Amino acid sequence: MPIYDFVCSECDASRPVLVDYEAKEGLELICVHCGGVMRAAPVAMFTVIRSTKVEQSTNRKKIKPCGHAHHCRCAAIKQKAPIPFQKQIDEALGAGEHQ
Repeated sequence: MPIYDFVCSECDASRPVLVDYEAKEGLELICVHCGGVMRAAPVAMFTVIRSTKVEQSTNRKKIKPCGHAHHCRCAAIKQKAPIPFQKQIDEALGAGEHQ
């Protein structure tokens, strides 16, 4: 939502107000200094603020080859034989993602 400057027609006091465009058009404020009517001043300058694109992968935890997402020492352990129940583990983990 943009910030518009409202200026008093009698004492030229100004005040920033956060308001959308449609509401700004019909909005009249009372000046706290003199009691005059404050209306939105014409826009002289504006600034565009854009966000940088954040990679979605930063929100997800990286799964290690051992199956852990947390810090572990499984990578230091060398397996000589395949895990006997790996198929069942993969099926169980795959079923948990769809629920």
